[in-house]
Amino acid sequence: MSIFWHSVETVLVLFLMGTAGYWLAKKGILDSETRHKLSQALMTIFLPALVIAQLLPAASQSDWKALWVLPLLGFLNIVFGLILGAAAAFLGKKRGELLPSMAAMAFTNTGYVPMSLLLALALTHPFATPEGDIGKTGCAYVALYLVVFSPLLWLIGYNLIAFNGAGGMKWKKCLTPPGITALATLVVAFTPLNKLFLGPSAPLGFAFSAASLLCDAVCPLAIVLLGASLGAVENREKIEFPYLFSFAFLKYLAAPAFALLCLFVIRKAGIAVTPLMALVIILEGCMPPGLNLIIICQNEKKHVPFMTSILFVSYLIFVPFLVLWLFLAFNITKTI
Repeated sequence: MSIFWHSVETVLVLFLMGTAGYWLAKKGILDSETRHKLSQALMTIFLPALVIAQLLPAASQSDWKALWVLPLLGFLNIVFGLILGAAAAFLGKKRGELLPSMAAMAFTNTGYVPMSLLLALALTHPFATPEGDIGKTGCAYVALYLVVFSPLLWLIGYNLIAFNGAGGMKWKKCLTPPGITALATLVVAFTPLNKLFLGPSAPLGFAFSAASLLCDAVCPLAIVLLGASLGAVENREKIEFPYLFSFAFLKYLAAPAFALLCLFVIRKAGIAVTPLMALVIILEGCMPPGLNLIIICQNEKKHVPFMTSILFVSYLIFVPFLVLWLFLAFNITKTI
């Protein structure tokens, strides 16, 4: 089976799960309150369980000297995304929406979609990696990427949309459960505490087993909620073609190209990058805008029609670009 078909098959798996969520939202089964509660459960229980189950064994057994580049790349992608968002606003003659355009370009869906994609890849593609299971280890890498990315969403992205200064910032939102869990898990992994959770005689091995079972729900729950959220999108603003073209071109071509450039520089610098790390770096560069942005807009009652339109169009055209970059990523990682 060709690499291209594996790419298409993986995307189709996620597309069908997302379609189920879209249908459930249109039928009123997944209404706003239900989606909100399920999203809270995903953020506070299931995603932290995923981080523990994937990050703890990987960090305890692997050589992680090069993985500091993942949180660094999270920061660099935000900086470059802010520049691209400003460029899209100017090129598309949407200067009145400069700040939300910057937020939409910089703060992407770096958690749910790449984690679900990696877990789906583990089922559809025989991707050989010395680091272990592509789904588990790949999700551990994504968790490290989020350590810096998630707090900056609320430090910078929030204020770009609200535009009311740091005084209106809810600082506690920077401390997301997955981010806190990732930091705590690294502490456990790199100390003798890991023996409490890992190994046949670990006294707290049952806790690790529980986290491993809970994490299996992340992929279907996250993608169904994503589809449901898109199905519930209302009050869209009609946005002119020049801006949509500028945004799509920069988001799905320029941003991934920047990720490839970073990967090239990292390898030229002599930093050991595994094929799975390279895959995660490329995928993070081509992700669509994060759904948290529309939540911020709705809470602040600002830019709601604009942001809903950008999200709707971005996810609509995301699928063919994802197939393209997934195909390229497979071919690039074969050379590493």
